[in-house]
Amino acid sequence: MTRDYKHRRRRGKKASGQTAPFVTGLAAGLAVALLVHLYHRGQDQISPGATPPPKRSAVTAPEVVDDAEPVYDFYDILPEFEVVIPGEIGRAPDSGSDRTEKSDRAYYLQAGSFRSFDDADRRKASLALLGIVSEIRRVEVDGRITHRVLIGPVSETGKLRDLQRRLVENGIEYLALQAKGSSQ
Repeated sequence: MTRDYKHRRRRGKKASGQTAPFVTGLAAGLAVALLVHLYHRGQDQISPGATPPPKRSAVTAPEVVDDAEPVYDFYDILPEFEVVIPGEIGRAPDSGSDRTEKSDRAYYLQAGSFRSFDDADRRKASLALLGIVSEIRRVEVDGRITHRVLIGPVSETGKLRDLQRRLVENGIEYLALQAKGSSQ
Protein backbone atom coordinates (compact mmCIF):
# COMPACT_ATOMS: atom_id res chain seq x y z
CA MET A 1 0.00 0.00 0.00
CA THR A 2 1.58 3.03 -1.26
CA ARG A 3 0.76 6.53 -0.28
CA ASP A 4 0.22 9.46 -2.52
CA TYR A 5 2.51 12.18 -1.20
CA LYS A 6 1.85 14.58 -4.06
CA HIS A 7 -1.64 15.60 -3.01
CA ARG A 8 -0.99 15.61 0.65
CA ARG A 9 -1.73 18.84 2.49
CA ARG A 10 1.15 20.61 3.99
CA ARG A 11 0.80 22.03 7.42
CA GLY A 12 1.71 25.66 8.01
CA LYS A 13 4.94 26.52 9.77
CA LYS A 14 4.69 26.35 13.49
CA ALA A 15 5.85 29.27 15.51
CA SER A 16 9.06 28.21 17.12
CA GLY A 17 7.79 29.22 20.54
CA GLN A 18 10.72 31.50 21.25
CA THR A 19 8.89 34.81 21.02
CA ALA A 20 7.23 34.49 24.43
CA PRO A 21 10.51 33.97 26.36
CA PHE A 22 12.12 36.81 24.38
CA VAL A 23 9.32 39.25 25.19
CA THR A 24 9.35 38.18 28.85
CA GLY A 25 13.12 38.72 29.10
CA LEU A 26 12.89 42.08 27.36
CA ALA A 27 10.13 43.25 29.72
CA ALA A 28 12.08 42.10 32.79
CA GLY A 29 15.23 43.88 31.58
CA LEU A 30 13.37 47.11 30.91
CA ALA A 31 11.70 46.92 34.33
CA VAL A 32 15.07 46.52 36.07
CA ALA A 33 16.55 49.41 34.04
CA LEU A 34 13.59 51.62 34.98
CA LEU A 35 13.98 50.79 38.69
CA VAL A 36 17.71 51.57 38.60
CA HIS A 37 17.03 54.86 36.81
CA LEU A 38 14.39 55.91 39.33
CA TYR A 39 16.61 54.90 42.24
CA HIS A 40 19.54 57.01 41.02
CA ARG A 41 17.30 59.93 40.11
CA GLY A 42 15.88 59.94 43.63
CA GLN A 43 19.37 60.10 45.14
CA ASP A 44 20.29 63.21 43.15
CA GLN A 45 17.40 65.25 44.53
CA ILE A 46 17.85 67.07 47.81
CA SER A 47 15.47 66.05 50.52
CA PRO A 48 13.01 68.82 51.55
CA GLY A 49 14.30 69.00 55.14
CA ALA A 50 17.95 69.45 54.17
CA THR A 51 19.62 72.83 54.42
CA PRO A 52 20.82 74.36 51.16
CA PRO A 53 24.58 74.47 50.63
CA PRO A 54 26.24 77.76 51.57
CA LYS A 55 26.67 80.23 48.73
CA ARG A 56 30.19 80.92 47.58
CA SER A 57 31.37 84.47 47.61
CA ALA A 58 32.32 86.13 44.37
CA VAL A 59 35.81 86.83 45.70
CA THR A 60 38.35 84.35 44.39
CA ALA A 61 41.41 83.33 46.29
CA PRO A 62 44.63 84.96 45.12
CA GLU A 63 46.82 82.81 42.92
CA VAL A 64 49.77 81.34 44.71
CA VAL A 65 52.96 81.62 42.70
CA ASP A 66 55.50 79.00 43.63
CA ASP A 67 58.94 80.55 43.24
CA ALA A 68 60.64 77.73 45.09
CA GLU A 69 63.28 75.88 43.16
CA PRO A 70 62.42 72.33 42.12
CA VAL A 71 63.68 69.59 44.38
CA TYR A 72 65.89 67.03 42.71
CA ASP A 73 66.42 63.65 44.24
CA PHE A 74 69.13 62.87 41.72
CA TYR A 75 71.72 62.69 44.46
CA ASP A 76 69.61 60.24 46.43
CA ILE A 77 69.00 57.94 43.47
CA LEU A 78 72.53 57.53 42.19
CA PRO A 79 74.33 56.15 45.24
CA GLU A 80 73.53 52.71 43.86
CA PHE A 81 75.19 53.42 40.52
CA GLU A 82 77.87 55.84 39.54
CA VAL A 83 78.25 56.82 35.91
CA VAL A 84 81.88 56.23 35.03
CA ILE A 85 83.29 55.92 31.56
CA PRO A 86 87.06 56.00 31.97
CA GLY A 87 89.27 56.59 28.96
CA GLU A 88 90.40 52.98 28.62
CA ILE A 89 86.80 51.72 28.77
CA GLY A 90 85.23 54.34 26.48
CA ARG A 91 87.82 53.92 23.69
CA ALA A 92 87.26 51.67 20.73
CA PRO A 93 89.37 48.54 21.06
CA ASP A 94 92.67 48.38 19.19
CA SER A 95 93.02 45.72 16.53
CA GLY A 96 95.78 43.97 18.47
CA SER A 97 94.23 44.16 21.93
CA ASP A 98 92.19 40.98 22.12
CA ARG A 99 93.54 40.06 25.53
CA THR A 100 91.15 39.96 28.45
CA GLU A 101 92.22 41.86 31.53
CA LYS A 102 90.50 41.42 34.87
CA SER A 103 89.66 44.85 36.28
CA ASP A 104 89.19 45.71 39.93
CA ARG A 105 86.02 47.53 38.90
CA ALA A 106 82.77 45.94 37.77
CA TYR A 107 80.50 47.67 35.30
CA TYR A 108 76.91 47.41 34.17
CA LEU A 109 75.83 48.51 30.73
CA GLN A 110 72.34 49.99 30.83
CA ALA A 111 70.80 49.23 27.46
CA GLY A 112 67.64 51.24 28.08
CA SER A 113 65.22 52.61 30.64
CA PHE A 114 61.52 52.26 29.91
CA ARG A 115 58.25 53.17 31.62
CA SER A 116 56.56 50.09 30.22
CA PHE A 117 57.68 46.61 31.23
CA ASP A 118 56.70 45.36 27.77
CA ASP A 119 59.15 47.77 26.11
CA ALA A 120 61.91 46.68 28.48
CA ASP A 121 61.10 43.04 27.77
CA ARG A 122 61.30 43.68 24.02
CA ARG A 123 64.76 45.24 24.47
CA LYS A 124 65.83 42.27 26.59
CA ALA A 125 64.60 39.92 23.86
CA SER A 126 66.48 41.82 21.14
CA LEU A 127 69.64 41.59 23.27
CA ALA A 128 69.05 37.86 23.72
CA LEU A 129 68.91 37.48 19.93
CA LEU A 130 72.38 39.07 19.85
CA GLY A 131 73.57 36.57 22.45
CA ILE A 132 73.74 39.14 25.24
CA VAL A 133 72.34 38.16 28.64
CA SER A 134 70.51 41.00 30.39
CA GLU A 135 68.09 41.57 33.23
CA ILE A 136 65.27 44.01 33.95
CA ARG A 137 65.32 45.98 37.19
CA ARG A 138 62.28 47.87 38.39
CA VAL A 139 63.20 51.26 39.89
CA GLU A 140 61.02 54.04 41.28
CA VAL A 141 62.11 57.55 40.25
CA ASP A 142 60.04 60.59 41.26
CA GLY A 143 57.10 58.35 42.09
CA ARG A 144 57.20 56.75 38.63
CA ILE A 145 58.16 53.17 37.99
CA THR A 146 60.86 52.66 35.36
CA HIS A 147 62.27 49.42 34.05
CA ARG A 148 66.01 49.38 33.38
CA VAL A 149 67.60 46.82 31.09
CA LEU A 150 71.04 46.02 32.54
CA ILE A 151 73.88 43.90 31.17
CA GLY A 152 76.45 42.69 33.63
CA PRO A 153 78.20 43.05 35.97
CA VAL A 154 81.28 42.79 33.75
CA SER A 155 84.78 43.07 35.24
CA GLU A 156 86.84 41.96 32.23
CA THR A 157 87.76 44.95 30.04
CA GLY A 158 87.95 42.89 26.84
CA LYS A 159 84.45 41.50 27.37
CA LEU A 160 83.18 44.99 28.24
CA ARG A 161 84.65 46.44 25.03
CA ASP A 162 83.15 43.59 23.01
CA LEU A 163 79.71 44.24 24.52
CA GLN A 164 80.01 47.97 23.82
CA ARG A 165 81.05 47.31 20.22
CA ARG A 166 78.14 44.92 19.63
CA LEU A 167 75.64 47.38 21.10
CA VAL A 168 76.94 50.21 18.89
CA GLU A 169 76.91 47.98 15.78
CA ASN A 170 73.25 47.18 16.41
CA GLY A 171 72.22 50.79 17.08
CA ILE A 172 71.53 50.31 20.78
CA GLU A 173 72.49 53.25 22.97
CA TYR A 174 73.97 52.31 26.31
CA LEU A 175 75.17 53.87 29.52
CA ALA A 176 78.18 52.50 31.40
CA LEU A 177 77.58 52.33 35.16
CA GLN A 178 80.06 51.33 37.81
CA ALA A 179 78.61 48.69 40.07
CA LYS A 180 78.10 49.63 43.68
CA GLY A 181 80.83 48.32 45.91
CA SER A 182 83.52 48.01 43.23
CA SER A 183 86.71 49.92 44.05
CA GLN A 184 87.38 53.23 42.39
